[in-house]
Amino acid sequence: MKISAIETYQLVLPVREIYGGAAGFLEDCRSLIIRVETESGIEGWGEATQGRPGNTYETLETMAIMAQKYFAPALIGMDLEETGSVVSTLHRVRSGHPITKAAIEIALFDALGKLYRLPLCRLFGGAYRNEIELVGGLGMDLGVQAIAVRALELARDGIQTFKIKIGQRDHQKDIERVRAVREAVGQNASIRVDGNAAYSFVAARYVLNEISRYHITDAEQPLARGDLRSLAELRRTVGIAIAAQESVSSPEDALAVLEQQAADLLKIKLTHIGGFERAREVAAVVGARGLPVVIGQGSACTTILSAAEMHLHCALKNAQPGGEMTGFMRLGEQDMVSPIAVADGKATPPMTAGHGIEVNKEKLERLAGR
Repeated sequence: MKISAIETYQLVLPVREIYGGAAGFLEDCRSLIIRVETESGIEGWGEATQGRPGNTYETLETMAIMAQKYFAPALIGMDLEETGSVVSTLHRVRSGHPITKAAIEIALFDALGKLYRLPLCRLFGGAYRNEIELVGGLGMDLGVQAIAVRALELARDGIQTFKIKIGQRDHQKDIERVRAVREAVGQNASIRVDGNAAYSFVAARYVLNEISRYHITDAEQPLARGDLRSLAELRRTVGIAIAAQESVSSPEDALAVLEQQAADLLKIKLTHIGGFERAREVAAVVGARGLPVVIGQGSACTTILSAAEMHLHCALKNAQPGGEMTGFMRLGEQDMVSPIAVADGKATPPMTAGHGIEVNKEKLERLAGR
Protein backbone atom coordinates (compact mmCIF):
# COMPACT_ATOMS: atom_id res chain seq x y z
CA MET A 1 0.00 0.00 0.00
CA LYS A 2 2.18 2.82 -1.30
CA ILE A 3 2.06 6.44 -0.16
CA SER A 4 1.05 8.46 -3.19
CA ALA A 5 0.71 12.03 -1.87
CA ILE A 6 1.43 14.24 1.14
CA GLU A 7 -0.25 17.66 1.32
CA THR A 8 -0.03 20.49 3.84
CA TYR A 9 -2.57 23.08 5.02
CA GLN A 10 -1.51 26.09 7.08
CA LEU A 11 -4.11 27.33 9.55
CA VAL A 12 -4.17 30.44 11.73
CA LEU A 13 -7.28 30.28 13.89
CA PRO A 14 -8.63 32.46 16.72
CA VAL A 15 -8.70 31.04 20.25
CA ARG A 16 -11.50 31.27 22.76
CA GLU A 17 -9.16 32.42 25.53
CA ILE A 18 -5.54 33.49 25.88
CA TYR A 19 -3.49 30.81 27.64
CA GLY A 20 -0.30 32.12 29.21
CA GLY A 21 2.74 30.57 30.84
CA ALA A 22 6.33 31.52 31.64
CA ALA A 23 7.26 30.48 28.08
CA GLY A 24 4.87 33.02 26.54
CA PHE A 25 1.20 33.63 25.77
CA LEU A 26 -0.85 31.77 23.21
CA GLU A 27 -2.97 34.34 21.38
CA ASP A 28 -3.93 32.28 18.33
CA CYS A 29 -3.67 28.75 16.97
CA ARG A 30 -1.05 28.12 14.28
CA SER A 31 -1.46 24.54 13.12
CA LEU A 32 -0.10 22.59 10.19
CA ILE A 33 -2.56 20.00 8.92
CA ILE A 34 -1.07 17.08 6.98
CA ARG A 35 -2.94 14.86 4.55
CA VAL A 36 -1.38 11.54 3.55
CA GLU A 37 -2.97 9.61 0.68
CA THR A 38 -2.29 6.04 -0.44
CA GLU A 39 -2.55 4.63 -3.94
CA SER A 40 -5.87 3.03 -3.00
CA GLY A 41 -7.34 6.40 -1.96
CA ILE A 42 -7.11 6.01 1.82
CA GLU A 43 -6.52 9.35 3.54
CA GLY A 44 -4.75 9.94 6.83
CA TRP A 45 -4.83 13.27 8.67
CA GLY A 46 -2.26 14.70 11.06
CA GLU A 47 -1.67 17.96 12.88
CA ALA A 48 1.03 19.81 14.74
CA THR A 49 0.61 23.16 16.42
CA GLN A 50 3.37 25.74 16.63
CA GLY A 51 2.46 26.63 20.21
CA ARG A 52 3.64 29.79 21.91
CA PRO A 53 5.84 32.20 19.91
CA GLY A 54 9.51 31.58 20.59
CA ASN A 55 8.88 28.29 22.36
CA THR A 56 10.51 26.36 19.50
CA TYR A 57 12.59 27.04 16.40
CA GLU A 58 9.78 25.55 14.29
CA THR A 59 7.14 27.91 12.94
CA LEU A 60 4.05 27.29 10.86
CA GLU A 61 5.94 28.37 7.75
CA THR A 62 9.07 26.27 8.38
CA MET A 63 6.95 23.23 9.18
CA ALA A 64 5.21 23.50 5.80
CA ILE A 65 8.52 23.89 3.98
CA MET A 66 10.12 20.91 5.73
CA ALA A 67 7.09 18.72 5.07
CA GLN A 68 6.83 19.65 1.39
CA LYS A 69 10.50 19.93 0.39
CA TYR A 70 12.19 17.26 2.48
CA PHE A 71 9.92 14.74 4.20
CA ALA A 72 7.26 14.23 1.51
CA PRO A 73 9.74 13.43 -1.31
CA ALA A 74 11.45 10.85 0.92
CA LEU A 75 8.20 9.09 1.91
CA ILE A 76 6.14 9.14 -1.29
CA GLY A 77 6.39 5.75 -2.98
CA MET A 78 7.14 3.88 0.26
CA ASP A 79 4.87 1.05 1.44
CA LEU A 80 2.70 2.30 4.32
CA GLU A 81 2.48 -1.20 5.78
CA GLU A 82 6.26 -1.27 6.20
CA THR A 83 5.63 1.16 9.03
CA GLY A 84 8.95 0.78 10.79
CA SER A 85 10.86 1.59 7.63
CA VAL A 86 8.62 4.57 6.87
CA VAL A 87 8.98 6.05 10.36
CA SER A 88 12.74 5.43 10.37
CA THR A 89 13.04 7.24 7.04
CA LEU A 90 11.00 10.16 8.36
CA HIS A 91 13.40 10.62 11.29
CA ARG A 92 16.53 10.00 9.21
CA VAL A 93 15.89 12.53 6.42
CA ARG A 94 16.63 15.53 8.67
CA SER A 95 17.51 15.69 12.35
CA GLY A 96 15.30 17.77 14.60
CA HIS A 97 11.93 19.21 13.48
CA PRO A 98 9.89 17.08 15.92
CA ILE A 99 6.70 19.10 15.48
CA THR A 100 6.65 18.57 11.73
CA LYS A 101 7.53 14.89 12.12
CA ALA A 102 4.73 14.41 14.65
CA ALA A 103 2.15 15.82 12.23
CA ILE A 104 3.31 13.50 9.45
CA GLU A 105 3.47 10.47 11.73
CA ILE A 106 -0.06 11.08 13.03
CA ALA A 107 -1.31 11.17 9.44
CA LEU A 108 0.60 7.99 8.56
CA PHE A 109 -0.83 6.05 11.50
CA ASP A 110 -4.32 7.43 10.87
CA ALA A 111 -4.13 6.04 7.32
CA LEU A 112 -2.76 2.74 8.63
CA GLY A 113 -5.60 2.47 11.15
CA LYS A 114 -8.12 3.05 8.37
CA LEU A 115 -6.41 0.41 6.22
CA TYR A 116 -6.67 -2.17 9.02
CA ARG A 117 -10.02 -0.78 10.25
CA LEU A 118 -8.69 -0.30 13.78
CA PRO A 119 -8.67 2.69 16.13
CA LEU A 120 -5.14 3.84 16.92
CA CYS A 121 -5.18 2.63 20.53
CA ARG A 122 -5.87 -0.92 19.31
CA LEU A 123 -3.25 -0.54 16.61
CA PHE A 124 -0.85 0.25 19.46
CA GLY A 125 -1.74 -2.94 21.32
CA GLY A 126 -5.12 -2.25 22.91
CA ALA A 127 -6.84 0.21 25.22
CA TYR A 128 -6.38 0.31 28.99
CA ARG A 129 -9.17 2.86 29.19
CA ASN A 130 -11.81 4.34 26.87
CA GLU A 131 -12.56 7.51 28.83
CA ILE A 132 -10.12 10.19 29.94
CA GLU A 133 -10.46 12.62 32.83
CA LEU A 134 -9.38 15.99 31.47
CA VAL A 135 -7.14 18.49 33.26
CA GLY A 136 -8.25 22.10 33.52
CA GLY A 137 -5.46 24.48 32.50
CA LEU A 138 -5.15 27.80 34.33
CA GLY A 139 -2.85 30.28 32.60
CA MET A 140 -0.51 32.86 34.04
CA ASP A 141 -2.67 35.57 32.49
CA LEU A 142 -5.19 34.93 35.28
CA GLY A 143 -4.66 36.96 38.45
CA VAL A 144 -5.60 35.81 41.95
CA GLN A 145 -9.32 36.59 41.72
CA ALA A 146 -9.74 35.59 38.08
CA ILE A 147 -7.99 32.24 38.53
CA ALA A 148 -10.31 31.31 41.39
CA VAL A 149 -13.37 32.17 39.31
CA ARG A 150 -12.09 30.18 36.33
CA ALA A 151 -11.24 27.19 38.52
CA LEU A 152 -14.78 27.17 39.88
CA GLU A 153 -16.21 27.28 36.35
CA LEU A 154 -14.09 24.28 35.37
CA ALA A 155 -15.08 22.43 38.54
CA ARG A 156 -18.76 22.95 37.71
CA ASP A 157 -18.05 21.35 34.32
CA GLY A 158 -16.76 18.25 36.10
CA ILE A 159 -13.02 18.96 36.08
CA GLN A 160 -11.29 17.43 39.11
CA THR A 161 -7.62 18.01 38.23
CA PHE A 162 -6.19 21.50 37.65
CA LYS A 163 -2.87 22.64 36.20
CA ILE A 164 -1.62 26.09 37.16
CA LYS A 165 1.01 27.89 35.12
CA ILE A 166 3.59 29.49 37.43
CA GLY A 167 7.01 31.11 36.96
CA GLN A 168 6.38 34.83 37.47
CA ARG A 169 9.12 37.17 38.62
CA ASP A 170 7.00 38.04 41.62
CA HIS A 171 7.09 34.66 43.36
CA GLN A 172 4.46 35.71 45.87
CA LYS A 173 1.95 36.01 43.03
CA ASP A 174 2.59 32.36 42.09
CA ILE A 175 1.99 31.32 45.68
CA GLU A 176 -1.19 33.38 46.02
CA ARG A 177 -2.63 32.03 42.77
CA VAL A 178 -2.09 28.44 43.91
CA ARG A 179 -3.68 29.25 47.27
CA ALA A 180 -6.68 30.83 45.55
CA VAL A 181 -7.29 27.75 43.40
CA ARG A 182 -7.02 25.36 46.35
CA GLU A 183 -9.50 27.41 48.35
CA ALA A 184 -11.86 27.57 45.35
CA VAL A 185 -11.87 23.86 44.39
CA GLY A 186 -11.55 22.28 47.84
CA GLN A 187 -9.27 19.62 49.26
CA ASN A 188 -10.43 16.69 47.11
CA ALA A 189 -9.32 18.17 43.80
CA SER A 190 -5.84 17.51 42.39
CA ILE A 191 -3.59 20.44 41.53
CA ARG A 192 -0.51 20.38 39.30
CA VAL A 193 1.80 23.31 38.61
CA ASP A 194 4.02 24.03 35.59
CA GLY A 195 7.01 26.36 35.77
CA ASN A 196 8.00 26.07 32.08
CA ALA A 197 11.70 25.98 33.07
CA ALA A 198 11.52 29.57 34.34
CA TYR A 199 12.91 29.37 37.87
CA SER A 200 16.39 29.50 39.32
CA PHE A 201 17.16 26.71 41.79
CA VAL A 202 16.77 29.00 44.81
CA ALA A 203 13.47 30.46 43.56
CA ALA A 204 12.04 27.03 42.69
CA ARG A 205 12.95 25.62 46.09
CA TYR A 206 11.30 28.56 47.82
CA VAL A 207 8.10 28.57 45.75
CA LEU A 208 7.59 24.79 45.74
CA ASN A 209 8.16 24.49 49.48
CA GLU A 210 5.70 27.33 50.05
CA ILE A 211 2.96 25.83 47.88
CA SER A 212 3.48 22.29 49.19
CA ARG A 213 1.06 23.19 52.01
CA TYR A 214 -1.67 23.21 49.33
CA HIS A 215 -1.12 19.52 48.54
CA ILE A 216 0.29 19.78 45.02
CA THR A 217 0.31 16.55 42.99
CA ASP A 218 3.41 17.44 40.95
CA ALA A 219 5.48 20.35 39.65
CA GLU A 220 6.38 20.23 35.97
CA GLN A 221 9.81 21.39 34.78
CA PRO A 222 10.57 24.17 37.28
CA LEU A 223 14.24 24.41 36.15
CA ALA A 224 16.08 24.75 32.85
CA ARG A 225 15.79 21.71 30.59
CA GLY A 226 19.46 20.71 30.57
CA ASP A 227 20.23 21.07 34.27
CA LEU A 228 19.42 17.56 35.49
CA ARG A 229 21.74 17.73 38.49
CA SER A 230 19.94 20.74 39.89
CA LEU A 231 16.58 19.18 39.09
CA ALA A 232 17.61 16.04 41.02
CA GLU A 233 18.76 18.17 43.96
CA LEU A 234 15.50 20.12 43.89
CA ARG A 235 13.56 16.86 43.91
CA ARG A 236 15.37 15.85 47.11
CA THR A 237 14.70 19.15 48.87
CA VAL A 238 11.03 19.87 48.19
CA GLY A 239 7.90 18.04 49.24
CA ILE A 240 6.37 17.86 45.75
CA ALA A 241 6.85 15.25 43.02
CA ILE A 242 8.82 16.58 40.05
CA ALA A 243 7.67 16.05 36.45
CA ALA A 244 10.13 16.49 33.57
CA GLN A 245 8.90 17.78 30.19
CA GLU A 246 11.22 20.19 28.39
CA SER A 247 14.12 17.96 29.51
CA VAL A 248 12.79 15.02 27.50
CA SER A 249 12.97 15.16 23.70
CA SER A 250 13.91 11.51 23.12
CA PRO A 251 14.08 8.08 24.80
CA GLU A 252 17.75 8.81 25.50
CA ASP A 253 16.76 11.99 27.34
CA ALA A 254 14.22 10.02 29.37
CA LEU A 255 16.89 7.53 30.38
CA ALA A 256 19.23 10.36 31.41
CA VAL A 257 16.52 11.92 33.61
CA LEU A 258 15.88 8.60 35.31
CA GLU A 259 19.57 7.83 35.79
CA GLN A 260 20.03 11.22 37.48
CA GLN A 261 16.91 10.56 39.60
CA ALA A 262 15.75 13.99 38.50
CA ALA A 263 11.99 13.31 38.23
CA ASP A 264 9.15 11.23 39.61
CA LEU A 265 7.22 11.20 36.33
CA LEU A 266 7.67 12.41 32.75
CA LYS A 267 5.44 14.45 30.47
CA ILE A 268 4.92 13.45 26.83
CA LYS A 269 3.67 15.83 24.14
CA LEU A 270 3.48 14.24 20.71
CA THR A 271 4.75 17.42 19.09
CA HIS A 272 7.69 17.83 21.46
CA ILE A 273 8.78 14.21 21.30
CA GLY A 274 8.34 13.82 17.52
CA GLY A 275 5.45 11.37 17.15
CA PHE A 276 3.97 8.10 18.38
CA GLU A 277 6.99 5.84 18.04
CA ARG A 278 9.28 7.95 20.20
CA ALA A 279 6.46 8.66 22.64
CA ARG A 280 5.86 4.95 23.15
CA GLU A 281 9.59 4.35 23.58
CA VAL A 282 9.74 7.05 26.28
CA ALA A 283 6.70 5.56 28.02
CA ALA A 284 8.34 2.12 27.97
CA VAL A 285 11.58 3.46 29.46
CA VAL A 286 9.69 5.24 32.22
CA GLY A 287 7.32 2.31 32.80
CA ALA A 288 10.29 -0.02 33.26
CA ARG A 289 11.11 2.01 36.39
CA GLY A 290 7.53 1.74 37.58
CA LEU A 291 6.86 5.44 37.01
CA PRO A 292 3.95 7.19 35.25
CA VAL A 293 3.81 9.49 32.24
CA VAL A 294 1.51 12.46 31.68
CA ILE A 295 0.12 12.72 28.14
CA GLY A 296 -1.06 15.76 26.21
CA GLN A 297 -0.59 19.45 25.53
CA GLY A 298 -2.88 22.35 26.16
CA SER A 299 -1.84 24.65 23.30
CA ALA A 300 -4.78 25.38 21.01
CA CYS A 301 -5.25 22.84 18.24
CA THR A 302 -8.00 21.05 16.34
CA THR A 303 -9.47 17.73 17.42
CA ILE A 304 -6.99 15.89 15.15
CA LEU A 305 -4.01 16.40 17.47
CA SER A 306 -6.06 16.05 20.65
CA ALA A 307 -7.62 12.77 19.48
CA ALA A 308 -4.19 11.42 18.52
CA GLU A 309 -2.87 12.13 22.02
CA MET A 310 -6.01 10.60 23.56
CA HIS A 311 -5.45 7.35 21.69
CA LEU A 312 -1.85 7.30 22.92
CA HIS A 313 -3.07 7.91 26.48
CA CYS A 314 -5.58 5.06 26.20
CA ALA A 315 -2.92 2.65 24.93
CA LEU A 316 -0.35 3.26 27.70
CA LYS A 317 -0.59 1.26 30.90
CA ASN A 318 1.43 3.82 32.86
CA ALA A 319 -0.46 6.91 31.68
CA GLN A 320 -1.25 9.00 34.74
CA PRO A 321 -4.97 9.70 35.29
CA GLY A 322 -5.79 13.17 34.05
CA GLY A 323 -5.10 13.86 30.39
CA GLU A 324 -3.75 17.26 29.35
CA MET A 325 -4.83 16.99 25.68
CA THR A 326 -7.25 19.91 25.97
CA GLY A 327 -6.06 22.12 23.10
CA PHE A 328 -9.20 21.44 21.06
CA MET A 329 -11.30 23.06 23.79
CA ARG A 330 -9.44 26.34 23.39
CA LEU A 331 -10.77 26.70 19.83
CA GLY A 332 -14.40 26.00 20.50
CA GLU A 333 -16.46 24.38 17.76
CA GLN A 334 -14.59 23.57 14.56
CA ASP A 335 -16.84 22.70 11.66
CA MET A 336 -14.01 21.49 9.40
CA VAL A 337 -13.28 18.57 11.76
CA SER A 338 -15.55 16.25 13.72
CA PRO A 339 -15.86 16.77 17.50
CA ILE A 340 -14.66 14.85 20.53
CA ALA A 341 -17.35 13.97 23.04
CA VAL A 342 -16.86 15.64 26.44
CA ALA A 343 -19.18 15.25 29.42
CA ASP A 344 -18.66 15.86 33.16
CA GLY A 345 -15.00 16.68 32.65
CA LYS A 346 -14.26 13.46 30.77
CA ALA A 347 -13.45 12.94 27.09
CA THR A 348 -14.37 9.89 25.05
CA PRO A 349 -12.08 9.65 22.02
CA PRO A 350 -13.76 8.33 18.86
CA MET A 351 -13.13 4.59 18.48
CA THR A 352 -13.63 4.36 14.73
CA ALA A 353 -10.69 3.59 12.43
CA GLY A 354 -7.52 5.66 12.90
CA HIS A 355 -7.80 8.55 15.32
CA GLY A 356 -11.47 8.82 14.42
CA ILE A 357 -11.59 12.48 13.38
CA GLU A 358 -13.29 13.22 10.06
CA VAL A 359 -12.10 16.20 8.02
CA ASN A 360 -14.21 18.34 5.70
CA LYS A 361 -11.64 19.00 3.01
CA GLU A 362 -13.56 21.83 1.33
CA LYS A 363 -13.89 23.81 4.57
CA LEU A 364 -10.28 23.11 5.45
CA GLU A 365 -9.11 24.44 2.07
CA ARG A 366 -11.13 27.62 2.56
CA LEU A 367 -9.65 28.18 6.00
CA ALA A 368 -6.16 27.57 4.65
CA GLY A 369 -6.76 30.11 1.87
CA ARG A 370 -6.39 27.60 -0.92
